[in-house]
Amino acid sequence: MDFEFITDVTGQPLAKCDIESEALGDWLSHDICTDKRAIESLLYMIEQLKNNQRPDVEFTGKIYHLAIADDEVELFLNNSQPHHDEFEDDYSDGPAAGCGLVEFTHLLESWRDFIN
Repeated sequence: MDFEFITDVTGQPLAKCDIESEALGDWLSHDICTDKRAIESLLYMIEQLKNNQRPDVEFTGKIYHLAIADDEVELFLNNSQPHHDEFEDDYSDGPAAGCGLVEFTHLLESWRDFIN
């Protein structure tokens, strides 16, 4: 997965991911943003998952719901929140994005480093 991090004109960090994973960039930019506790919590839960100390990881944000099981990461739009028009048509019946656990962990660690 290709990604880049930038700051907007107001100084807020933005994540841009390739077209297949663009919802992950939106998730980082809006659901995670600069919440370092959420990032550390997710990384800790991922480590537990890798060590077979938990069966899966679930994280519900303002816009998206993240589900991690085995080596797969899937991101869904929350059912209880208004859908973003840019993703609604393409992803109404399935995940908005998905990737492997190794890629996702690298993305999350890179985001953490960028916002520090």
